[in-house]
Amino acid sequence: MEVDVATRTLVTEFDRYTADVANVIPPQQAGAIAHAAGVADATGWCPIDPVSFESRLQGGIHVIGDAAIAGAMPKSAFAANGQAKVCAAAVADLLAGRAPQAPKLVNTCYSLVAPGSAISIAGVYRPKDGLLADVEGAGGVSPLTPPDGMRAREAAYADAWFNTVTHEAFA
Repeated sequence: MEVDVATRTLVTEFDRYTADVANVIPPQQAGAIAHAAGVADATGWCPIDPVSFESRLQGGIHVIGDAAIAGAMPKSAFAANGQAKVCAAAVADLLAGRAPQAPKLVNTCYSLVAPGSAISIAGVYRPKDGLLADVEGAGGVSPLTPPDGMRAREAAYADAWFNTVTHEAFA
C-alpha cells in the first residue's frame, strides 16, 4: 500500500482511491520482539500451543494476545487478559513438573452505543485440533430488541470490566 498525501490518493494492490478522509491501518503482525525471538512464522504471527500458550517454534517462550495465533478467539483486551491468566497457570504447572490443564476461555467485547447504553458479543473457547475453537452453543450477541434495562446493564458490565482489568493491570 502506498499513500500520496499531496493528492490524497491511496494506492492498493487492487486500485487507486482518492479520499477526503482516510484511516490507513498498516499491515498487522506480531511485534518486532516476537520476530527477533524467533516465535513468529511466515504469516507474521506466533503459532502457540492452545493449552499452555507456549510457542510452537521456540520452547520455553509463551505468547499471548494479539501476537498469538489463537484460532477462533479474537484479538481483544478481554481475550488477552484471560490468556495471560491461563498462561501464568500453565507456566506454574510446567515449572512444578505438571502438565497444564486444557483451559476454557471466555471473551466479551462491549461497545458503548450511547451514554449509558451498550451492546456485547461473547464467546467461549477451548483447545481443539491445535487451536482455540468456539465451544458450540456458548456465547452470543446482544438481542436486536432487548428487554427493558438491558442496554444499561450491559453499559454497567462494560464499566465494571474496564475497572476490574485496569485494577488488575495497574494496582
